[in-house]
Amino acid sequence: MNDSPDRPSLPVRALPTSVASEFAETATSWKPDDADGRTLFDTPQSEDGSVSVVFPQEKFDRWRSQALVHIESVDGRRYLAQVVRGPYASPVGLPAGAPALVITQVEGSLFTPPYHGWANLEILGEIVGGQTTLPLFRPRPNSLVKLLTPEQTRTALRCDGDLRLGNAVGFVDLPVGLSSDEKAHLPRHTLAVGTTGAGKSTFIASWVEKLAKAGFNVILIDVEGEYSSIHQPADSSRILPALQARGLTPVGIENTFLLVPTDATAGDPKHPRLRRFCLNFSNVSPYIASELLQGNDAQTDRFLAAYDAAAELVTEIGLVADRAEHARRVTEWDDQEAGYPDLKLAQVLDVAIAVVGVLGKEEPSDQFLHAEGFKAHVPRLFEKAALVRKKLEHLASWRKTVRLIAALHRTGLFDRSDAKAKDGREIRTLDFVRILAEPGKVLVYDLSGLDAPPHRNLAIADLLRSVADAQDLLYEAAPAEKKPKTVIVIEEAHEFVSAERVSQMPALFSQIQRIARRGRKRWLGLMFATQFPQHLPGELFTLCNNRILMRLGDEPTLRRLQHSVGGVSESLWPRLKNLPTGQAIVSAQGIDPAMIVNLEPGRCKLRMVD
Repeated sequence: MNDSPDRPSLPVRALPTSVASEFAETATSWKPDDADGRTLFDTPQSEDGSVSVVFPQEKFDRWRSQALVHIESVDGRRYLAQVVRGPYASPVGLPAGAPALVITQVEGSLFTPPYHGWANLEILGEIVGGQTTLPLFRPRPNSLVKLLTPEQTRTALRCDGDLRLGNAVGFVDLPVGLSSDEKAHLPRHTLAVGTTGAGKSTFIASWVEKLAKAGFNVILIDVEGEYSSIHQPADSSRILPALQARGLTPVGIENTFLLVPTDATAGDPKHPRLRRFCLNFSNVSPYIASELLQGNDAQTDRFLAAYDAAAELVTEIGLVADRAEHARRVTEWDDQEAGYPDLKLAQVLDVAIAVVGVLGKEEPSDQFLHAEGFKAHVPRLFEKAALVRKKLEHLASWRKTVRLIAALHRTGLFDRSDAKAKDGREIRTLDFVRILAEPGKVLVYDLSGLDAPPHRNLAIADLLRSVADAQDLLYEAAPAEKKPKTVIVIEEAHEFVSAERVSQMPALFSQIQRIARRGRKRWLGLMFATQFPQHLPGELFTLCNNRILMRLGDEPTLRRLQHSVGGVSESLWPRLKNLPTGQAIVSAQGIDPAMIVNLEPGRCKLRMVD
C-alpha cells in the first residue's frame, strides 16, 4: 500500500509454503511472564561468576544495589545471584553519550527518551534441592531473572541473628545480625576498622550492649577513656538524631564496671562502680615483658639475667607463702605463658641495681633497694649479683636496664594488692574466675591513665592470659547448656600489636595466637578495633573471620585490606572509601555474601564523640 504519489509501490509476496508450515509447527503464542529482567549474551569482557541483566523502564524502581535474585536459566538450572553493579539506566536505541542527549540536557530541554535498566550480577551458587551449591555452569542468555521478596531474601541469607548489627542497605527492612547461641559466629574473632568519624566507636558501644544483654561478659580495653561513661545514656548532639531516626531511646549500659590501674587517672572518676586493680608480675612471661619494655638486645639480655637471678633468690631464700605449693608451681612453670611463681618486679629491679653496684665497685648497701624486693637480704643479693656480673658486664648497659625496669616499677602497676590508692580506694588483683562466673557484665578496662604504650601493653598482655585461663576453668566446670561466653574488645589494637614490631615480639604474638585458637573452642572471642589497619600484622587478619569494614580513605590501606581480607566482592571495595558515617561492609560467619549495612548506633554516652 502506498499513500504517497512520489514513492514507488513495494511488491507484497506470499511466504513460501515450506516456511509458513515450519512457523506453524514451531511457533507458540506469546504469554506475559512475571520476570523482573532477562540475562544478556556474554561479551569478550565477561567474567566468570558474573552475568548482566536488562529490565524494562517500568520495573526500574524495583531494582536496588545488593538485591538478591533468582535466575531461571533456559536449560532448567536455577541460580542465586546478587546485584554488584548498578542498577543503571541506558536510553533505548541511542548511546548514552549521544550528542542529542547531551546537548538537550545542557540546554535544559526536556528530552528523556525511553530507557531500560541494566545491572551486573554475581552468581552466588546454583540452587539444587533447596540448597545453594557451587555453580559449575552459567545461566543461558535470555533467562528469566526474578527479584527475591523480603521473605525470600531473609531465607536465602539467614543473617537475621538476635545480635543485630543493623539493616542491610538496598533491602526493605532486612535486619543483619549474628546468633548469640551459634558457636561458629562469635567465638570467631572480629576485626572492626574505620577512619576517624566513620562511626566505629558508637558501633562498638552498641555491640557491647547487645552482647551483654545476650549473656556475654564483655571486657572492653579502653586506652583513651572514651568508654568510661557508657553506664550513662547518650547526650551527644551527633548521636541523638541518629537514635531518633531509628526509633531508639538513649540509655546507659547496665552492670558496667570501670577498672582502673592503681593510682592512674580514671576516665570517669565519678563512676559508681570504679574499682582499682594491680597486676601480679608473676603472671607475665619474662619474654613478653622483655619484648614490651622495648629495650635493645643488650638491655634485653640483662633484664632476663636479672630476672633469672631474682627467681633463684626467691626460691633459695624462701620468700613465698607456701614452700610446697611454690615448688609444685615451679616444676609446672611454662616461661612462655607466665612468669616465675611468686616473683615480684621490685625483686628483679633490686638484682639489676645490685649488679650496677658490683660493677661500680660500691660497698653493699640497701640505700636504693625496696622493702618488697631484697632490702632485707642485702648479703645474699650482692652475692647473686656478683655471679651475674661474671656473665654480663658493661656498666652503661646495666644502668640503662635499671632505668627501664625502674620506669615500669614507678607506675605502681604491679604487686600492690591490699594497698590504698590515692583516692582512698583499695587496690585488688583481679580474680577473673569470680568475675566471669556471673554473665552479662561489662568491664571497661580503663588504661587511659597510663601514658607509656609499653606499660599499657603489659597490662593488656596480662589481661588476655588471665581471662583465657579463667575461661578455661569456667568452661570445663560448666554444664553444656550453661557454658560461659566472653568477648574481649581491644581498642586501638595497632598500638598493642603492630606489623612494624611483630618480628620483635614473637612471644607476645605467639601468645595471642594460642589464646585465639583456644578461645574459638571455649566461647572466648577477640575483637580488634583500629583506625589504622595498615599497622596491623598480616597474621592478625587470618585470625579474624568476622570483619566490620567502615570508611577508609587511604588507598594503600584499602589495597592491603583487599589482599588480606576474603569474602568481600570485588565490586564492594571501591565503595569503602566513600561509605557514609555509620555504614560498613560486613563480612562474617553466617553473613554470606558480604553486604553493606546501616549499623545501629550506641545508645550510651561516649566521652569523645563531640
